[in-house]
Amino acid sequence: MREEADRGSGLAPAGRGGAVPGTLEESPARGGWRLAGNIIVVLWLGVGLYYLVPKLVGDREMLAVVRNANFLLVPVALAVETLSMLCVCRLYYDVLRIGGGALSFPRVSLIYMGAYAFGHVVPGGNAGTVYLNYRELRREGVGRALTVKALGAAYIIYSAALIALLAAGLILSMLTGRLPFAYNVAALSIAGGALIFMAGCAYLVRHPRILNRVLGALLRAFQRARLLLRVDICAVEARVEETIAYLMAIFARRDNAIRTGIWGVGFWLFDLACLYTVFIAIGHPVNPGILMVCYAIADIMGSLPLTPAGLGVFEVSLGATLYAFGYPKEILVTGVLGFRFFSFWLCTLAGGICYLVLLLQRRAEKRALAR
Repeated sequence: MREEADRGSGLAPAGRGGAVPGTLEESPARGGWRLAGNIIVVLWLGVGLYYLVPKLVGDREMLAVVRNANFLLVPVALAVETLSMLCVCRLYYDVLRIGGGALSFPRVSLIYMGAYAFGHVVPGGNAGTVYLNYRELRREGVGRALTVKALGAAYIIYSAALIALLAAGLILSMLTGRLPFAYNVAALSIAGGALIFMAGCAYLVRHPRILNRVLGALLRAFQRARLLLRVDICAVEARVEETIAYLMAIFARRDNAIRTGIWGVGFWLFDLACLYTVFIAIGHPVNPGILMVCYAIADIMGSLPLTPAGLGVFEVSLGATLYAFGYPKEILVTGVLGFRFFSFWLCTLAGGICYLVLLLQRRAEKRALAR
């Protein structure tokens, strides 16, 4: 049935050596025990983070900050973070729909939120999110080629939005903050480099032959360095070419380009707005431009596959970069940990609930078909 869907789309399936390996299929029992162990590890990391860091900074200082906080802004922060997740769910829905996918927005949202939660409790972070997204979309009958291309295109779109956010934050910090001349020079250089990088990526996307040569050379270099011994270079190049063609199809129409771009940028901006709301709630708003820069850097650092969804890495990166701008440590720790309560812990809980709802919906559908 699924292979027929692939043939019907006129696209070859990913096959061996493609973007998603065949080893994704795993026995439910083994996967369940491993997931339970990962959840315990994440909970221990969270307990350590929320218990040890205040001890290092100073319990009394942080308690004074919390006492003066405006808790009426908690629903605002929650609403803004919800909008962030709705944006990224809508991005995945639109990217699938443009490629011919027939899943409803609520169904895509349940799949993505479940995958998002999974990526928060397994090592690798984004890799775990991509894995479960791929598996659940395939279970919904989405063709293999469309699944790989849609996931790749969505990832590229919101990654480009993060780079644009970093460039915008650097420029805004120069305009709104009284910062040293050396910082302004560095900020202008990095912002210009980011914009040039994005322009170069856009040029390569519009010239797939050049991009294929560059990627082919990089992949062969990795193979010679014995880093990608089991990867089929030809299959990877084919998947990349299909994803690029898919991106071109998305951006060929202005309405599709504007809509997906808005969802990609909205995902980051609403998440950033949640962070800014938390700082306002504790009575210490941060320079928006500086906050954008530090937030983008922390997100990039948190994407490294060191801990689940950058737990600990993101907090330290965000706190350290803001501390370098002279903000008090007790304010930073309170604000950052408060923000992660919304963006990490509540989103993980919501994603786990969404995945359970997805499983219950499928069970009910199977019972209805059996009657």
